[in-house]
Amino acid sequence: MAFTATTANTEVRSLLNEATPSFWSDTEIDSWVAQGCLDWCEKSLLYLKQDTITLVTNQVQYTISGSSFIDNAIFTIHAEYNNIALQRITYEQLRGHNQMELSTATTPKYYYDRYNGTTFTFYIGPKPSVTFNGTNVTVMFAMRTDDIADIPYEYQQVVFQYAYSKAKIKERQFQEAALAWQQYINNINFARRDSLERSVMPTGAFRIQ
Repeated sequence: MAFTATTANTEVRSLLNEATPSFWSDTEIDSWVAQGCLDWCEKSLLYLKQDTITLVTNQVQYTISGSSFIDNAIFTIHAEYNNIALQRITYEQLRGHNQMELSTATTPKYYYDRYNGTTFTFYIGPKPSVTFNGTNVTVMFAMRTDDIADIPYEYQQVVFQYAYSKAKIKERQFQEAALAWQQYINNINFARRDSLERSVMPTGAFRIQ
């Protein structure tokens, strides 16, 4: 069963072998769980949401969307227009497309995303002509949340490792804290490789008889 904020507190206390507040307060534990959720989201990029960005004539920069997912976005995993993937390019490369004045309609081809620690901004090029006004680009975003209930169940225990490590630092059990932290990082790296960076079989590697 997936954890909520309340049951997450109980789970961390079970790991710490302190069922009721004594050395660690509920406020501390709840805070560490929330911080762990944010840290896990930013390191793993595995809390994903799909949204659409509505194109506006001559508008390259977008910071909001209909579902407000983009407000909490930290990275773009995939973007496409009419089932055709957009290519991610650098901001300097995109600037040339920003300046492009289109004499004929050209479909969106490129994107760039920027997260400065607080705000996420999405850029698209070439600059949409009037032909594409009101049409949508579909985007898969890596998001951030501080609510343990939003984290997929299979990753919630990883967040508890974060909270456990912070709790052990307060207890000045630095070696145990470091071990828990390393397990936390290892689990993130493994999950990210498995989910986002897994290899694909090269074309022609097999043939269906």
